[in-house]
Amino acid sequence: MKKNLLKVNTCCYLIIAAYLLITVSNAVRSGFPWAMTCYSCLLCRQSCPLGIDPHGFISAANTDDPNLYVTASNIRIHLNQAIEIDPDMQVRFRNQPVVKAKTALAQGVEPEAEVTVLKMHAKDAASFCPLCGNCNKACPITLPLMKIIEDLKDDGEFNG
Repeated sequence: MKKNLLKVNTCCYLIIAAYLLITVSNAVRSGFPWAMTCYSCLLCRQSCPLGIDPHGFISAANTDDPNLYVTASNIRIHLNQAIEIDPDMQVRFRNQPVVKAKTALAQGVEPEAEVTVLKMHAKDAASFCPLCGNCNKACPITLPLMKIIEDLKDDGEFNG
């Protein structure tokens, strides 16, 4: 019985170690290994005038995935612009339920109608960021969030 328990424990430790190795290697590959030190207090979320969740940029850097979806709440664009950027971005038209941009068009929302963006790719959210620096100021451990945003804003990729 103890031998089986030892095997299970060893297997669990190896799985945890592999997960941590993958997570660290992704963060290093993105060029922002310091992003792993974020402890998700989410104070940055409250500081963005556009309602973009800066923690989403950190998650994107940790996974080395600029296509990771981040939340937003104050970005208003025309539906045709939303579809051009990403047909799968989540939008809301007036008080209707949240849908993908392409679904809103299929439901009869006019292409020139103004919609509120609720989820979009990190690389697209970075293009809307005014680079005001509020997220940097709000971070209690002073992570340089602007570096991630500027990197994504340059070409939509992580270049470190």
